[in-house]
Amino acid sequence: MTDRHATVALTFLLRNGSSIPIEFVIDTGFTGELCLPSEAVSLMGLIFRHDTPANLADNTEVLLPIYEATVL
Repeated sequence: MTDRHATVALTFLLRNGSSIPIEFVIDTGFTGELCLPSEAVSLMGLIFRHDTPANLADNTEVLLPIYEATVL
């Protein structure tokens, strides 16, 4: 628990062989994807795969980028 939120720490394996732990707040609507700030995606050198449509709470549809990462 962090600030009354359920959290989990995951370790990402980077392409250069090093690893980095990142703590996530657990979303009760988890669907199998993780959200990272774009700065973290860039720093980690994640590989872009494709965009996917997402429906927001206000019923707006947006395209979100999907990146590949290895999680230990």
